[in-house]
Amino acid sequence: MLDTILSGEIPCTGFSHADHLGTAHAALRRWEFFEAAHRFADGIRASATAAGAPEKFNATLTLAFLSLVAERMGDEDSETFVAENADLTMEAVRRAGYGADRLAHPKARDVGLLPQSA
Repeated sequence: MLDTILSGEIPCTGFSHADHLGTAHAALRRWEFFEAAHRFADGIRASATAAGAPEKFNATLTLAFLSLVAERMGDEDSETFVAENADLTMEAVRRAGYGADRLAHPKARDVGLLPQSA
């Protein structure tokens, strides 16, 4: 699945939040953080564009989830990681300082904005 994302060919249907988390975990296991972030974000952006919805890509949201995944990672495989971290949802992103206003900021789609404190 990671190779599918990296090629910019995420399926338009059937690619769940758990799939996103698992592939983010796989990317972070394969490369150091910044390399993984670059490759993963490029793949997600290319897939959104190929699906005719480039506006769906959000650099800030991608960076936030990658950071949360990296922070929680251990030596587990991606399937185990996803099963043990079911709470990594949008609510976790909001608690980390990424409210709706931050994610909707005009630069959020192109720049990995930092979280805001409450």
